[in-house]
Amino acid sequence: MSGLLSIINMINPRPAVAPPADYSGLEYKWKMFSFRPAYFKVEALAFLALGAFLLLYLGGQYLSNSRAQSTIKPIQKYLNTQFARTRDLVSSGPAQHLLYSTGRRNALCLHTTLFLYPIHDLVSLALHIGKSIIEPTYDGSESILFNLTLGMGSEGKQGEGVGVWSVVDKGAMRQLKEKRWDLSFARLQENPAVPITHALFTEHSEATDAVLKTPSIGVAELLKDSTAASVLKYLLITDQAANRPARGALNPKLRRREVILSVTKPSNKAQEDAVLAWLQVALNIADLLAKPNLIKPEISRKLLRTREQVDAELDSEYAKDKREETGELSKEETAEERRLAKKKAERAGMSDKELKKLAELEKKRELRKMQKKGAAK
Repeated sequence: MSGLLSIINMINPRPAVAPPADYSGLEYKWKMFSFRPAYFKVEALAFLALGAFLLLYLGGQYLSNSRAQSTIKPIQKYLNTQFARTRDLVSSGPAQHLLYSTGRRNALCLHTTLFLYPIHDLVSLALHIGKSIIEPTYDGSESILFNLTLGMGSEGKQGEGVGVWSVVDKGAMRQLKEKRWDLSFARLQENPAVPITHALFTEHSEATDAVLKTPSIGVAELLKDSTAASVLKYLLITDQAANRPARGALNPKLRRREVILSVTKPSNKAQEDAVLAWLQVALNIADLLAKPNLIKPEISRKLLRTREQVDAELDSEYAKDKREETGELSKEETAEERRLAKKKAERAGMSDKELKKLAELEKKRELRKMQKKGAAK
């Protein structure tokens, strides 16, 4: 009972204390009301901190929006000449800004995303800078991402064109490989047209020749330019998902073909021109991939077989996971373990001569099975 009373006493507000009559500090009076600021020092500091935070947030937000508008203005002007419609810049938070374009031959749409430093949030900015210092492979620079969708569903064709192909800045390579599953389809390859600062990923050398050696595409020419190469983070051609499908092979309706370009936010006129040049290259690639018979038919068939095998593996893994959830797989494995244990026990009691004879019999059985399969074909 005493415990309950003590809790009630803690909850009950303290009785009002009359202010001392001999108060000599600053005081505001109005009729029966009196306000003495000296009694609210902690509250004043709290309001001051809140006001400073709001001021920094709103100031940072305004500065970010201004920087976003000035950065995207020349890009939007160029996109207006390439697409039938480009919407106005939309902010998805002070540090991320979006632009959408549609209405161009050989392309469904273009999503442009501008990533800026979170200067509106000092805590996030400090963490961002700290992570950049602690993790050498972390790429925290301001950037622009152009995601050009060429086709979806039946138009998101698999195994045609050049498959998965990419040129990646070596500083961003590790982070990109961890982030994008589709890059696992391609393998590293050396090419004299690619500078030492970048790495080339391709599924076949003929795909590389199609991109680098086709006239008027411009990839090889820009890679030779030091300014253009310095702003390029990665250029990726893909017909696969960025994330590994978790529920079997990807639904055909969700498949898409994309050209993805990531560049550093330009800080001067030369870099701005380089970014626009890379954007033109991405559009040139979209036109290139629309051409029939871009690579040899046998290479296309090889790319298609790879995708069919991956889809089969994804479906098999998903079916196995489902069987594990229902307990069916454990029953199958238990039966197989019992069969192997019985076979091992039987062989343990045999002599070397009997084991040799048994091995010869099993070899003959396998040979007969192979002969039957060959005759059936």
